[in-house]
Amino acid sequence: MKRAVITICICALILLSVPASLVGVWLATPDLYAQTFYGELVHMYDKLCCAEGKKIVVIGSSGVAFGIDSRLAQEELERCGLSYTVCNFGLYGALGTKLMLELSRGEIGDGDIVVFMPEISSQTMSLYFSAAETWRAVNTDVRMFGVLDAPDKTAMVGGFVSFAAEKFTYTGKSAPTGSGIYASSSFDENCDLKNCDRPYNIMPGGWDKNNVIDLAAEIPGDDFIDYVNGYYADIAARGAQMYYYLPPMNVHAVLSGAINIEEYAALLSEKFDFPLMGDPYDALMDSEWFYDSNFHLNASGMTARTAAFADDIKTRLGVTAPSGIQVPEKPETPPSDDPVLGDDKDADCFLYEEGEDGYTIVGLSEAGRGRTALQIPYTYNGKAVHTFTADTFAGNAAIQEIVIGKNIDFIPNKAFDGCTALEKLIILQLDPSALSVGMELLAGADGCTVYVPESVLNLYINDYFWGFYMGRLEGYGI
Repeated sequence: MKRAVITICICALILLSVPASLVGVWLATPDLYAQTFYGELVHMYDKLCCAEGKKIVVIGSSGVAFGIDSRLAQEELERCGLSYTVCNFGLYGALGTKLMLELSRGEIGDGDIVVFMPEISSQTMSLYFSAAETWRAVNTDVRMFGVLDAPDKTAMVGGFVSFAAEKFTYTGKSAPTGSGIYASSSFDENCDLKNCDRPYNIMPGGWDKNNVIDLAAEIPGDDFIDYVNGYYADIAARGAQMYYYLPPMNVHAVLSGAINIEEYAALLSEKFDFPLMGDPYDALMDSEWFYDSNFHLNASGMTARTAAFADDIKTRLGVTAPSGIQVPEKPETPPSDDPVLGDDKDADCFLYEEGEDGYTIVGLSEAGRGRTALQIPYTYNGKAVHTFTADTFAGNAAIQEIVIGKNIDFIPNKAFDGCTALEKLIILQLDPSALSVGMELLAGADGCTVYVPESVLNLYINDYFWGFYMGRLEGYGI
C-alpha cells in the first residue's frame, strides 16, 4: 500500500512538472532499456525486496556483478549450516554507488549483513549521481524513485524531459538490446551474470591501460565517507552488520609506489566506522582471472573470488569449515589470430615502435604532420599495427578526420587532446568490445563526433564502455 501511494505521488509530481505530451510518450513507450545491462537493476531490486529471512547484500557496481556468484556463495553457506539469501546489488558504475546504497537502505533489517564492495575509482567512491543513467535503469518502474533522497528526486524530475525525448527518438524503431555480454539476458534468475560466455581475458596485454588503479589517488573524500557511515549507522540501528570488502583488482593495473594494498586497507579502516573483511592481498588477482576490465572477472575468476568471499563470510560468522567450492585453473588466453589486413595507404605518415607482437604508432612523420585526414595503417614492415600512443595526435590543430581500422584494439585516454579541428573519428570495428576505450577518449576534442558502422550503432550505444559516449556516437552506412 505504501509503495502504491508513493507511485501515485511520483506520477503526480512528474505530471505537474513537465508537458503532458512528454508524459504520454514516457507512459506509452515500452521500457526502452529493459533488454540492456540497465534492465537488470529492476530484477536485482525485486530480489532484494522479496528475499525472505536473513540476507547478505553485496553493494557496489559492476565489480559485484562480474565478481560474485550469489547462488554459489549461498549454497556454500547453506552447506555450513548458515541460512542467508545472498543478493548481488551492484551493476554499473555509471549508476553510481550512492544510488545502490539508497535503494538498499530500506530493505536491510535485523540480522542482515551488508558487504560494501565499491570499485576503486573516483566515480564509484564519490556521491556521483546521474539522473540520465538512473532513468534508463528505472524507466516506468517508479518504485525506486520513491526511496531516493530529495536532491536526487529533484535531479530525476529535472532530467525527465531529456529522457522522454530520448525515448521518442526510438519511436518505430527496435529498442536497444545490449552489446554482447552487456544485456539483461546475460543474468540468470538469481541475478548472477551466468548466462553468457566470458572464458578468458580479452584485454590487449591482459589489462586496461586506460584505467590504472592508483591507490594513492583514490582515497575517498570526507563527504562520501560521511554518507556511507551514515548509511551504516542507519542499518546498524536496525540490527544489521556491515563490512568493507575490497573488490577484485587486476594486479598488473595497480600502480606501485606511494601506497600498497595493506596501507590502503588500513586507511579505509581508519575512515569508515565498520570493519574490513578478508585479507586485502586476496583482492589482488592475476590477469588471467579477468575478462574485459581491471575489475571484471571472467567466469573462472568469479568462481575463485566467490570461494574466497564465502570463506571470509564464514570466518566473520565463526565458522571454520573448509571451502566446498572447487576453484578452477586460471584460464589461458588463446594466441592472437593472424594480422588483420586492410588499407595501409597512409603508412608513411607515422612513426613506429616495434614490440613482441607488432608495432605501436608513436607519432607522425613529416609526411603526416600537414595532413587533415589520416587512416591508421593495418600493418608496417609486414607486421601488425595494434595501437597508437596518446602523443601521436595530441596537440595537432590541423587534423580533421581520423579513420581507425579493425586492427586497432586500444585507444589511449586523451589521444586527441588539443585536436581542436577534429570533426570525425571514424571507427571501422564492428565489435565494440574489441576496441578498448576509457572515459577520456574525446578530452580536448570538443567538436569531434565518433562515427561507427550503422549496423552496429546500437551495440556501441549500449556497450558498457562505449555507452559513455552515447551523445557523440553516430552511424554511417556500411
